[in-house]
Amino acid sequence: MTAFSHLLNAPAASAVTARDCAIGLALAFLLGQLAAWTYIYTHTGVSYSKAFVQSIIALTLIVTIAMMIIGNNIIVAFGLLGALSMIRFRNVLKDTRDTAFVFFAVVTGIACGTGCRGLAVAGSGLFCLLFVYLYLTAFGNRRDSDAFLRFNAEIGVWDSGEIQTLLHRHCFATDMITQRIGENGHMELAFQLAMRDPESGHALVESLQKKEGLSAVTFLRQAQEDEV
Repeated sequence: MTAFSHLLNAPAASAVTARDCAIGLALAFLLGQLAAWTYIYTHTGVSYSKAFVQSIIALTLIVTIAMMIIGNNIIVAFGLLGALSMIRFRNVLKDTRDTAFVFFAVVTGIACGTGCRGLAVAGSGLFCLLFVYLYLTAFGNRRDSDAFLRFNAEIGVWDSGEIQTLLHRHCFATDMITQRIGENGHMELAFQLAMRDPESGHALVESLQKKEGLSAVTFLRQAQEDEV
């Protein structure tokens, strides 16, 4: 009972001095900046948000301040929890990678606010190095194909095998997606391609366009797999 009473009656921030506060906030700002720049450097896709990048820094500072206010006072902790429960967060993170940065900001803020500065620096460094490594190695990128190819061909031209030979010259592998045969003796074909040289798409299209009996040649290169 005595220990519990001590927790209830403890001052909110008895262990936080002005010097500790300044160091903790400065460290939180620097580590938040480090995470934000890491996010900018390693971001891919089209769902980039400047507001989210700024929120990484702001959230780190906010959590640091909150932890300094709470200190070892359980009453303040419950009061802060009650205040946050009244706020409804309607923003949905489309990328699970963004969620990792949000958790990083929260955990780093907790570490800075509770005086675990060494752990905050070490954890932040490891976190940022991890995401740089994942970005540079394109870890988890499943590249079954580099491009899509679609064209119309006369049945006789396709049966001759010349087009297959030409595709093999430019591609490691081809996978036919669709084959539609019309009443006029024409075929509409679509392929997924694993290119030998991803930059040779233009040469492939030119070679196909020179073939008699081919038309409507369309080539679409797939640079990477990102959700839109």
